[in-house]
Amino acid sequence: MLLCRAGADRVAFCAHEVATIESPTTFGGRTGSARQAFDGAEGAERILVAATGESVGVDALEIDSEPLSLLPAPAVLGRVAGGSLRGFIQVRGVLWPLMSLVEFGRFLTPSTREAA
Repeated sequence: MLLCRAGADRVAFCAHEVATIESPTTFGGRTGSARQAFDGAEGAERILVAATGESVGVDALEIDSEPLSLLPAPAVLGRVAGGSLRGFIQVRGVLWPLMSLVEFGRFLTPSTREAA
C-alpha cells in the first residue's frame, strides 16, 4: 500500500497499480495533483504513474507492507472523485481513502475536468 500526503490531507493507492514514480519535471506540469481534490493548490513532489499512463501528483509517500482490511465506501460516496474511491483503510488508527490510481488520475486531468 502506498500512503501519500497531499498537502495536509492523505490518500492511499494499492502499490500494484503504480508502474513508476517520477519527478514532476517528467510531465512538465501536465499531471493533476491530489491536492486539487482537497481544494488545495496544484503542485507535487512525486508523480505516481499507472501502466496505462494515468498519473497523480502527491507531496510525499511511504510504503506500508502490513496487510490491511478494506472498509467499503458508503454507497452515497460511490461517485466521489469520478468514481475513484474504493473505500477506506485504517493505518495506525487513522482512516485513509483508498483510490484507484487510474480513475483518480483521469478525474484530475485538466481535459477530464473541463468536459465535466
